[in-house]
Amino acid sequence: MKLLPEGRRLILAKIHVVIEALEDLKLQDILIYDMRERSPFFEYFILSTATNVRQLQAAVKHLKDHLSAASLEQPVIEGAQSNAWVLMDAKDIVVNIFTKEERLYYNIEKMWMDVPTIDPKDA
Repeated sequence: MKLLPEGRRLILAKIHVVIEALEDLKLQDILIYDMRERSPFFEYFILSTATNVRQLQAAVKHLKDHLSAASLEQPVIEGAQSNAWVLMDAKDIVVNIFTKEERLYYNIEKMWMDVPTIDPKDA
């Protein structure tokens, strides 16, 4: 069994916490992009869809609470007052929470269709 370096274990633990928080609130279409070969700024880019504005706002608070409970650094939040898209920068992981309409509009999946993904069940 290959042991992972401490930094790598922390990133994978953070991904697990993020996915658990998003799934707790029943966010949809969760997708994890492995950006290690693409970005010098972050390693993973997570997309998720909220079914309504209330769920989007609740997900932001819930995710912050989950990261705190796991003793992980709090993310920088962009668009906290938005009713359509919130971006949470947790350094090596960027989490995006969209409404369905906003996610369709930006269509990030099309832009990154050649980037490897990780199944959230495996995170």
